[in-house]
Amino acid sequence: MQSNVFIGARLSVIILFLAPLGKAFMLKYLFITLFAFTLFTVKAQIPTGYYSSAQGLTGVALKAALHDIIKNHHALSYDSVKIALRVTDQDTVDTTKVICFYTGWTYGKYDFGNGSEDWNREHVWSKSHGDFGNNPPEGTDLHQLRPADASVNSAKSNRDFNWGVVQYIDGSGPTECYKDTDVWEPRDEVKGDVARIIFYMATRYEGDNGETDLEPVDSVNTAVNNEPFYGKLSTLLAWHQNDPVDQWEQRRNDTVYYHYQHNRNPFIDHPEYVDSIWGNTIYGEPSNHVSDFIAASATSTSVTLTWDNNDGDTVAQNFLVMINQTGVFTPPADSTEYPNDTDLTDSAGVYNVPHNAQTYTWENLSPQTAYYFTIYPYNNSGDNINYKTDGVVPTTMDSTAVDTVLYLIISEVADPSDNYEARFVEITNVGNTDVNFSDENWYLSRQANGSGWADIALTGVLKSDSSMVVAYNSDDFFTAYGFYPDISSGYITGNGDDGYFLYKNGNHETGTLIDAYGVIDQDGTGQPWEYLDSRAVRIFPVTNSDTLWTASQWVIESAGTADMAPKWHRKTLTWNGSTSSNVTDKANWDEAPLVTARYSPDASCKLIFTSSGTSPVLNQDRTFSVIELENNAVLNVGTNVTLTLKR
Repeated sequence: MQSNVFIGARLSVIILFLAPLGKAFMLKYLFITLFAFTLFTVKAQIPTGYYSSAQGLTGVALKAALHDIIKNHHALSYDSVKIALRVTDQDTVDTTKVICFYTGWTYGKYDFGNGSEDWNREHVWSKSHGDFGNNPPEGTDLHQLRPADASVNSAKSNRDFNWGVVQYIDGSGPTECYKDTDVWEPRDEVKGDVARIIFYMATRYEGDNGETDLEPVDSVNTAVNNEPFYGKLSTLLAWHQNDPVDQWEQRRNDTVYYHYQHNRNPFIDHPEYVDSIWGNTIYGEPSNHVSDFIAASATSTSVTLTWDNNDGDTVAQNFLVMINQTGVFTPPADSTEYPNDTDLTDSAGVYNVPHNAQTYTWENLSPQTAYYFTIYPYNNSGDNINYKTDGVVPTTMDSTAVDTVLYLIISEVADPSDNYEARFVEITNVGNTDVNFSDENWYLSRQANGSGWADIALTGVLKSDSSMVVAYNSDDFFTAYGFYPDISSGYITGNGDDGYFLYKNGNHETGTLIDAYGVIDQDGTGQPWEYLDSRAVRIFPVTNSDTLWTASQWVIESAGTADMAPKWHRKTLTWNGSTSSNVTDKANWDEAPLVTARYSPDASCKLIFTSSGTSPVLNQDRTFSVIELENNAVLNVGTNVTLTLKR
């Protein structure tokens, strides 16, 4: 038996799982998109002729035809919905969990309830908007019921959907949702999903056979007395446009149709139906320009803009932000859409920002360069786009900073299980300028058990795209690894629960914190960053320092001295297959033309699989971060072997 996973990268590429299949192929973080053949189809499978009776119709007639197509579905009981959601909304990475709709958090499928780490059934069209309760068919319709964190579900309550004001901070942490007295704004990834659910409910339920007649309206606070309305229509239309249908929605739509209700959400299959039914509402030119339009912060490669929406009687749905290096802008023309353009090789670009974002960061700018910005509010889309170009159009400017080197990162922390005197900390310069520590005052500081500090002054020169090692003992390091460290210090005594911190312009008391391994004033025992008898390595995609330790940036694995890879980070390895098929054999990899890799590939590397030599086989569990497969390349994953991609 053999299972193929097709990868959407370059040309036709296949990863083969050798029979018989063992553990699931784990993909925690993707560098390249993997589409696995599971219970669900990957592409929307619309039955032939399903929408034939709606062809050629628009407006009210189209809505009526769609209603006739999707009504009389197989209605589930409220208890059955709980079981079905474990399938329709399961996490594609860890299929023991479901994904909460509003937050994206994942909980165990059977962690159902009202606790802080529980999920429950969320009526996206709140049941009080029509007073249908949990009764079939409205109250148990799988197209509108989604898993939600219990406390987030409670916070959303029966609010209408619109742009929020205050970010919702849940007991489990901050969310990407916003709210106001009468409104709830979901995270960007599901704004369009919400809109299409509301449009589905308004089409499916038209008052037939005692069912509720549901309708979207262009207002909020719509159900003071349980009225069957939901708002805000104009905002939902904008969300539908800005967050188009994705594979998740398509797959879920298929699952509900083929396995449960046997009806479909037509606005997932045919997003254009939304405009045909509700898109005839044309909104006027926004009343006001934004206020307080400023460049709030700049780095050597980015400028962050902020503003106040300054809403008037006619609120803007979106804003067009422009950038150039001249300060002379051509106003946008009505009825003309301007696609996002963040490629600034021509020194100019535009970006469409939804209402209430009130900030945008231009990335990948040139260091020490002056940039100019302007912003135009607008409504509608396509031929109906209406920009506000009269009056005083706000502008601002800022210059990016000199490309000072703040790109030193702690790239590996080692506490080998077989030799504590071979401990070391690796530091990598991921910037584009050499660092001379004689000119700049840098320290590597260790905090033991969340309390006592020790500071190590860095010396020498760390070249761009190179690493250095600070080791516990110079001679023991040489014995273990075959070369001497750059710096040795008896302060490198971290035994799994001690943090290491990189400071510039002084030590831990006088300097500026640049990068962190661990959490200041926290004993690492039992913490996610504990590295006892282990190796903690920074994954390849990390190219910026971070003052907060972030679990997703690290791979921590049990290790002895033979497993370490000191002074070897951010290598691009190319498969040569000259020795064997073993992926973990360093002899099968080149780190430069005709230069064999010094160490076995790990998560700090970028791996390029070619069709050269013997076809690669992974025969032991491994975690990598960046994999590319060239044309006709094949990666074989052995029986009961787990390959984790973390990015």
